[in-house]
Amino acid sequence: MNHSFSCFIIIIQMMMNTIFRKWKNMFGFCFIIFGPFQQSSLLWPNIQSVQASRVIEMNDRLVDVYPNDKRSFLIKFYAPWCHHCQDLEPVWAQVAQQLHNLDANIVVGRVDCTKYLTAASHFTIRGFPTILYINSQKQIEFKGERIRDDIIDFALRVHGPPIRYLSSCDQLNDLVQDGRRVIFINFGPEADGNFTRLAATFQPYDWFFRSLMLCQDFQPGIYALKSKNVYAKFDYQIHGDLIAWIRRHRFPHFTRFTSTNLHMALSSHKLLAISIVEEYRSSGKLIGQKNVAFKNIMESIANEYSNKEDHFLFGYSSDLITMNSLAIRTVQPIPNLLILNSTTLKYYLLSDNIDEIGDTYQAIRANIEKFLDKIIHEPDTLIYYGGDSYVHRIIRLFFDTLTTILTMYQGNPILTLLLLGLPSSFLAIIVYMTCCSDFLDARDDDLVDPDHDEQQDDEHEKRD
Repeated sequence: MNHSFSCFIIIIQMMMNTIFRKWKNMFGFCFIIFGPFQQSSLLWPNIQSVQASRVIEMNDRLVDVYPNDKRSFLIKFYAPWCHHCQDLEPVWAQVAQQLHNLDANIVVGRVDCTKYLTAASHFTIRGFPTILYINSQKQIEFKGERIRDDIIDFALRVHGPPIRYLSSCDQLNDLVQDGRRVIFINFGPEADGNFTRLAATFQPYDWFFRSLMLCQDFQPGIYALKSKNVYAKFDYQIHGDLIAWIRRHRFPHFTRFTSTNLHMALSSHKLLAISIVEEYRSSGKLIGQKNVAFKNIMESIANEYSNKEDHFLFGYSSDLITMNSLAIRTVQPIPNLLILNSTTLKYYLLSDNIDEIGDTYQAIRANIEKFLDKIIHEPDTLIYYGGDSYVHRIIRLFFDTLTTILTMYQGNPILTLLLLGLPSSFLAIIVYMTCCSDFLDARDDDLVDPDHDEQQDDEHEKRD
């Protein structure tokens, strides 16, 4: 969604929330809706612990306390009316509980930005929810997908030094055994200066390690480890730029694409092979066996390509709004495969280039592999759409705006009508008063009073 349009929506929402707060104070039903809070004696005064949770409800005093506190804080800045904030609540409670078990020096809390404007202003909060890691030395915003494991991974990563040291080679196996995260590691007694510098820059997004030992078959140098058997080695003579290489290899061999990590995937300059599937929003499980089978086939192909091809970045997505935005159309049918050129934003759709994908596992896999091979060796024989020209950007802007409005209306019709209707009404009044006031004055001047005209005629006759 366009940045200016997002700011407009946030401003209007805050205006509506101000009215809502006044109504709450007048009618006193906020206690019934939001429930009571418990006072916590473990922290500073006037900071509360949410009932039956490790989450601490904080206020404006956070601004004065955190610079002198030895602990670190993982804070969710939210607004009560924010739908995404409400969806994050159960996840945030799980994050608080698990971080408490892993590292008690990370305090998990939340701040209601509609009540505590000083804290919101101090930390420059522009949208909800915003997740910040805060301590006396640094302030880092979480920009990943708002799920439990990713938030915890972020908190533990930024809580420590930019580079961790391996104590044994067994520790390396534990880090990559699940294949869910990629780690960058510098093997050997000599430290690479560029690696050390970039570790501090990319700490919010990636894990960096040093090992003075040469584990397994690794030689001195920099590696990207994706699993026990999938890795890539950096070579200055071949790859040249370490930054570009890190961006190219920071994703697992089969990842999940969302609106939050897509911009990082685009910076890889690979072809994004996105399996578009449908899943239940509440549970995250795929809908139907067809989606499950398609995802499994693509993951199997990704495993096969991981050690022999570096053209594609494989993954899946159920974020249909983001996928439709990329395609500037509604992608149908689903499941489907979209191959996106991360540089030009041109894309190939499997359903547009293959009439019958097949019914059996072997047939579907063979057709997909044939499709991928054509994209590399015979791209001119395939149908492609999209682009990143100014025309495409304007069309995408209008498409995203319309999609956003329709999504808002489906979720909350009354609020959407208020958000769009009130500003439109004010604008119409301003335009009417500006453009029509002179016209109305002119009409008043043209109206002639008959009695006044007769008196003027009599005066003229007397003078004559």
